[in-house]
Amino acid sequence: MRDRTGRDGRRSGRLDRGSDRGGAPVGGGFRADDRGVSVAVGYVLTLAIGAVLLSGVVIGVGGVVDSQTERTIDGELEVVGETTVANLESVDRLARAAHEDRPSSGIDPTVSVIVDLPTRVAGIPYRIEVGNESVTLRTDAPAASVEVTHAAHLDVAPTSVRGGPLRIAYVDDGTGDAELEVTER
Repeated sequence: MRDRTGRDGRRSGRLDRGSDRGGAPVGGGFRADDRGVSVAVGYVLTLAIGAVLLSGVVIGVGGVVDSQTERTIDGELEVVGETTVANLESVDRLARAAHEDRPSSGIDPTVSVIVDLPTRVAGIPYRIEVGNESVTLRTDAPAASVEVTHAAHLDVAPTSVRGGPLRIAYVDDGTGDAELEVTER
């Protein structure tokens, strides 16, 4: 029997050069020791899996945020467009009523409405294009466009203005070419 005793049963004080009872190398270095590798490999695999999952979540959430931003922009542009159209139609009604009720003094009626619109929708600047049939609101980044038709009876001077406070006025130059004009305030 080979143990800590010599061949004749005496204790030699030396251990066998293979390994001790726990399996660790004795006196031969760490070349054959692979017990700590599983901890390091497990740690690296855990970090790799965590990184893959985190990147998947970031990519997935990014798409949701972009689509939500676009819906928000479209919704706000539509509200601003309807507000602009409502005020344009109000000026149209007031101008037609003023023409019908004006005295025979020859003084042309003046109608003007100030509209306080936001300068940005969802944090993005926009433009308002006004024409004879509709009002179109546009943003550049991200590209979005909303068109709202109006029912104004008078001609509307085609124009494009930045989003923000507007002045909608009835302009009659006395030549019979009366029209509605939208300008930045």
